[in-house]
Amino acid sequence: MIESARRMQKRPQLEWRPDARDGLIEIVEYISDDSIDAAQALKEEIEDKVNALPAHPKKYAKSARAPGFRQLTIRRNFLVFYQLVTEETPELIDVVAVVHARRKWP
Repeated sequence: MIESARRMQKRPQLEWRPDARDGLIEIVEYISDDSIDAAQALKEEIEDKVNALPAHPKKYAKSARAPGFRQLTIRRNFLVFYQLVTEETPELIDVVAVVHARRKWP
């Protein structure tokens, strides 16, 4: 019974805010000055992990750095901040920022 209810549960929609997309592009452009291949690989890794969020939206911990957000850390140096609209049963995953870990955000 529980298993069938889980299957019926709709996955949350994923949305990128423009600032998050801009942050990703900024990081990729900076890295591409040294290596286009490394920049592309990082871009794909970030996008793949973010695109997997609807399957397990609560996988990553609530951020101590930015209360009200969850934080996905990639390669220790890159952070993706996102919010779950309706935390209990998320309907929307709102990706709000992609930043280098040393950058001050929020």
